[in-house]
This record gives sequence, C-alpha cells and structure tokens, in this order.
Amino acid sequence: MAVLSWFSFGGVSPAATDYSYKAEASIKETYDSNVYLQDSSPTNHVPGAVSAKKDSLVTTASPRLTFEYAPSAALKATLSYTPDYTWYHNTPSENNMTHRWGLNAAGALDTAAWDVQNAFTYIDGSKTGPTFGRPGDCPALGGIPLRDRRAAFIYRGGFKFTETLGRWMIRPVASAYDHDFLTHLRPSPAGAVYENYIDRRELSGGLDVGYDPGHDTRLLAGYRYGRQDQYQSVTTTGARTNSPYSNAYHRILAGAEGAPASWLKFSVLAGPDFRQFDHDVPGFYADRLLWYVDASVTLLPIASDTIVLSTKRFEQPAFSSFSMYQDITYEAAWKHKFNNHWSGNAGFKLYIGDWQLPVNRDDWIYTPTAGLTYTYDKHFSADFSFLYDAARNEVSTGAAGATYANGRDYTRVLVSLGARYTF
Repeated sequence: MAVLSWFSFGGVSPAATDYSYKAEASIKETYDSNVYLQDSSPTNHVPGAVSAKKDSLVTTASPRLTFEYAPSAALKATLSYTPDYTWYHNTPSENNMTHRWGLNAAGALDTAAWDVQNAFTYIDGSKTGPTFGRPGDCPALGGIPLRDRRAAFIYRGGFKFTETLGRWMIRPVASAYDHDFLTHLRPSPAGAVYENYIDRRELSGGLDVGYDPGHDTRLLAGYRYGRQDQYQSVTTTGARTNSPYSNAYHRILAGAEGAPASWLKFSVLAGPDFRQFDHDVPGFYADRLLWYVDASVTLLPIASDTIVLSTKRFEQPAFSSFSMYQDITYEAAWKHKFNNHWSGNAGFKLYIGDWQLPVNRDDWIYTPTAGLTYTYDKHFSADFSFLYDAARNEVSTGAAGATYANGRDYTRVLVSLGARYTF
C-alpha cells in the first residue's frame, strides 16, 4: 500500500523576528493504475508505443525550503523552493525531477493593498513525447499527467493593486503564463501518433472598478487586453511550421465579490471575449463569441464543514495540436472535521475540453476524490487519499477527423496512504 510521510522543522530567527524560515521533507508512495492513460492495446506493433493499462508504484521525495520576510504590514515577502524527485518503478521512462520556485510578495498601507505572485517550474524529465499505437489516440485533453512529467519550463505570474476610495475600488491587474516545452518535435511514425508539445504563452492586463452597495459585497466591472501565442510544430515530413492561431483579445467583464454573511464568501467574474487572429484558417470561426468565467462560492454551514463550489471557462491554444479549445472546469469540494483527531474530505471535478472547428474533439474527464486524515497532535498526522479518473470522448468516431476518437477514453485510479511529522 502506498505510504506518504512528511518531516518538517523551522522557526524564527532569534536575532530578527522580521525573518522566519521553514524546512520540510516528504516522501510519498502512490499506486497509479494507468500510467500512460491508455485503455486499449495497439493492434499493430509500433516501436516505442506506450502500453495500455500499465500500472506502477510511484515514489516521490520532496524537500521544501521556505523563507519569509515581513518587516511591516506594507511588505510580506515569501521565497520557496520545492524539488520533487519522482520514480515510476514499472515505467522508468516517466521518472522526473520537478523543481518549483515561488517568489511572492504582498502588503497593505492605508487604503491600498498590493499582491505579486511568481511561480517558476522546471521539469527535468524525458525529452521524448509519448507515442500511441492505433486504435489508441492522444488521451482526453492531451493527457495532462503525461505532459507534466516531461521536460519543460513553466512560468505563471500575477499582479494586482487595489485602491479603496470610500465605497469605490480601483484595481489594476496583470498576468503572465509561459509554457516552454523542451521535448523533441518529430512526425508520427506509420500507424501511430507521436505527441508533439507546442510552446504557448499568454500575457494580459487590465482594470477592475468596484462599488460597495453594502453588506460586504462589491459589484465589479472590468476590462482585459491580452495576447495569446502558439508557436511551432512539425509537418508529416518533419518540417517546422508556425501556428496560425496566435491572437489578441479584448475581454469585457462583470461580476461581484464579497462575504455578505458569516457562512458565505463568493467571487464571480464573467464576460465575452472579442478576438483578432493573426491568420485566417479554413473552417475556423474566428468571429465566434466565447465567454470567460471565473467563479467560486465558499459555504460554511456549520463550524466543522467547509464547502467550495467553483467553475472556470476560458479559450486558449492547445498544447498538443494547432487548434483552439475552451478549457472548462466544474468543481465541488467538501471538508469535514469530525473531532480534534479525525477529518475528511470529498470532491468531484468535471474537466471539459471543447475544441473549435476544424478540429473535431470534445473531451470530458469525471474525477471523484476522497480522503481521510488522522491528527494525533501538532506533530504527527496520517492520511489516506483516493482519486478516480473516467475520461470520455463525446465525438462520434464516424465523424470527419475523429476515426480513432474512442482511443481518447481511459480510466485511472490513484491511491495513497501516508503520515506526517512536524517539528
């Protein structure tokens, strides 16, 4: 059975209480029932093609260092580093080392507050993408777990500055996302699909204006200007080619946020995107009106329960083909504290990838989760977790461009059991 354990130590510098630090180390054992996200074995032999229903125990060792500097309310800065060393015992091609750095800062002064978030990830993994033999296909939504084990550099950042003027609020915002895949680009072999990972980037900035009518609730109106770029892939002959889907967009937003009751907190921001693409693509509806949604609701029905409902919807270039798709999620999470020692959680996530024509693809992944935690004291705890993925293709295999679409279906189980010790 999978075993998970943490060991932590840390403290505050006795010479300067503006500084604090924390160091942790963890080791996790997980059972993965379908490492390559393939349910059907290839009918023909393709060298290098992944195996169907390949399971493995997975060991992950994760030390963590965190340094915090907080001289005043105007500044709180945090620097963290977490390397994950992961070994797949039955599938060593998936072994990887993932290095995560965080550099965050926030503060408040009088009526102003600011926040900067920076996350850097370097994945030292295989530089070869997976190959899927027919009748399989690239898994639903491109096989994100496979992608995130391969060589890449990822940056995500955000900035916001909030100025409150009586009942009014002004909030400039900016965000950045860059995904630089370090895997080889190559054409697919005969009778198979080699998954090329295509670099992509998004930059955006804008302004929110809010008004507080009372009851700790703020009405919002906002605007974003953004730029999305998708870079090179290869043709069937191996030649490099540029994506036609790079675009700029204008986003008009409306919503609300607040905590009108002790048991309720919410944030909703939604609106249409107006896009201009760099190139015309036959069969692609560049003028199609699509919606952006980012909404969450937190419920505290009783002191021992927390319920979080959320949904997100946005358009972006794919990472595994020249195409555009809507990335859509619906999530529900529940946490319950039974007593001072026992707590549990359960959740459900629906992840949808809805592609725009001429790509004929519509993927749905259903993911229930559950967990149980036992806390002996402030030093020691143990936990168990369970996750089940059921991925389904919603496009008929008789449709144009979807001959092997059923090969996108898969199921996967992840199970872990663990213990934690904190100094």
